[in-house]
Amino acid sequence: MLLKDTELLDSKFRPYSTDIRLSAGKVCELGSLSPWANEEVIEADNCVVIPGLNDHHAHLVSYAASLNSVKCGPPEVSSIEDLIITLNQVPGSDWLRGIGFHESLCANIDRVWLDQHGPKRPVRIQHRSGRLWVLNSLGLELIRERADALTGHERRRLSETSGRLYDVDELISNLTRAEPPPLMTASQKLASFGVTGVNDMTPANDPASLTWFSELQDENKLLQKVMMSGRPELSECRFSDTLSLGSTKVHLHDYDLPDFPDFVDLIKKSHRQSRTVAVHCVTEVALVFTLSAMRAAGCSKDNRIEHASVIPPELIRQLQELELAVVTQPNFVHEKGDTYLKEVPVSEHDYLYRCRSLIDENVPLAFGTDLPFGKPNPWSAMRAATDRQTGGGNVLNSAECITPEQALTGFLGALESPFEARQVSIGADADLCLLDAPWHEVRMDLDARHVKLTIIGGEVVYFRD
Repeated sequence: MLLKDTELLDSKFRPYSTDIRLSAGKVCELGSLSPWANEEVIEADNCVVIPGLNDHHAHLVSYAASLNSVKCGPPEVSSIEDLIITLNQVPGSDWLRGIGFHESLCANIDRVWLDQHGPKRPVRIQHRSGRLWVLNSLGLELIRERADALTGHERRRLSETSGRLYDVDELISNLTRAEPPPLMTASQKLASFGVTGVNDMTPANDPASLTWFSELQDENKLLQKVMMSGRPELSECRFSDTLSLGSTKVHLHDYDLPDFPDFVDLIKKSHRQSRTVAVHCVTEVALVFTLSAMRAAGCSKDNRIEHASVIPPELIRQLQELELAVVTQPNFVHEKGDTYLKEVPVSEHDYLYRCRSLIDENVPLAFGTDLPFGKPNPWSAMRAATDRQTGGGNVLNSAECITPEQALTGFLGALESPFEARQVSIGADADLCLLDAPWHEVRMDLDARHVKLTIIGGEVVYFRD
């Protein structure tokens, strides 16, 4: 394949003109090139070509499942009356799966509320944090009937009579899923955004998940290259060029932190297996606990803090000293910023989803969307990183604004090396994204509608007519 008359960006984002030849899944030539016989030629018309975007924190299966789900929270549903209408207008008699619920609509939603206001069918609604499922009586009865094969501990986790079940996402999915979620549709949607790679950060990822993802890639139902983070036992599995081993994922909850020595031992064990650790930290408590464990383990270099939602200034220096990296989600500034402004103390607004202060202190930084708990469009995340605007038009800590180039860099790192931007260069993987304008125009309008063509492994996976 030959891409004619492209604009490329050098390491300092200075544009230059060149043709790009792709062969055997790699960039094989740059320069003024003539087409080979029978070579596919794509005219770029002096528009910019960038490395394909990598989402460094995502949950693919949950995202695919969300495509068959009903939106039950802001901005689609903005009142309790809207929620009742939404729940009752969906046809069918099988499971109704709702997502994105927020307590601002109804603080006391539970089994009784769903029985009273919802449809007469099994219902389960997920809080937008991903931690809480609320089920009606029909739904609760169904999962209890199917839970006989589970351990006593797992059955007890599903026994809350209020229907409010915390941290049971994997159990709920296994007991309610009648058919696999539409991964192919999800993958095609990501390709339309220019996404060529994903680090799946689902804590429950295990050898069975790996087998399924491998089969999906073999069947061309999963287009992106995937790094699979998750459980420690993944360290013993065999991977491929398109499906690689990621970090050991640790999901912390303030109310139920792991035994400190066990956490330290897990960090040490992962490093002995040449595997990094990625720790979910959305509170200051979780971050302090993790920093202490990293210091005690004595092997913090290259480990990751996921989300880093709240970072007081005194902890930035500790991140630097321990040589920890951060993968955060600036899209939440836009998607949830108005809620933060109302619910988070004013004194902590400057600590939320930091970007510039981390860059200035040389803390390695990369971006993910946390799809489906965040919207899957990386361009929206880039835009939020540059203007810090909430959905309501407010600004959340303008001091953390970064440049369009820095925002793009957050999605340009390789899956195995997220914190350094890839370049379109000879020998690089042919994972590319052709936009419909030069960079000087796109940088002023960071929007997915500019994506014209996405290439993964030298094959076109998305083309906008």
